[in-house]
Amino acid sequence: MAFVTAFLVMLLATPFAFAIAQTTVDWTIGKSYSSYSTQSLKPGGTILFNYDKTLHNVEIVSKSDYENCVTGNALETFNDGKTSITLKQGAMYFICGIPGHCKGGMKLQVNVGDSSSSSTPATSTTPTPTTPSAPTPKDSSGTGTHSSLLMSSAFLVFGALFAILS
Repeated sequence: MAFVTAFLVMLLATPFAFAIAQTTVDWTIGKSYSSYSTQSLKPGGTILFNYDKTLHNVEIVSKSDYENCVTGNALETFNDGKTSITLKQGAMYFICGIPGHCKGGMKLQVNVGDSSSSSTPATSTTPTPTTPSAPTPKDSSGTGTHSSLLMSSAFLVFGALFAILS
C-alpha cells in the first residue's frame, strides 16, 4: 500500500515540476515593450503574441535588424494572430514587419537565461501603454494551459486512487 501511495503522490507532483512559464504580449502599435527586456525568462518557456493578424505580424530578427527596424529579412515570420514562440537561450529579438510599425515601437527584446539559474521564474506584465487607453491586464502566468494539465492529472490520479481502493 505504501508503494501505491508513493506512486500516486509522484503522479500528482509531476506536472508542477515541469510547468514552464508563459509570457503574454498584447502586440499592437502605441505600447512600450521595454519592460520585457528586464524580465527573467527561462529556455523552454513561451511568449504568446496576441494581435490582429490583418494589421500586424511577428518577425524574429537579428540584433542588427531589431536595432535598425529592418523588415523583410526575418529569421522567422508569423501572421496567425496568436503566435506562441518557444524561448531559446540568449537574447531574442521580435519586430512587427508591417512598414512603419517597428519604428512606431512594435519591437521587443527578451533575454532568456539559463534554466538552472536560481532567479525567480518569469511572470508577465502588461506593458505600459503610451496611449490614453489602459489595456486590460492579462493573466500570463501560464495558468491557462498548465491549469488544464494539472486538472487532467488530478482527475487521473484520483480516478486511479478510486479504482485501487474500490
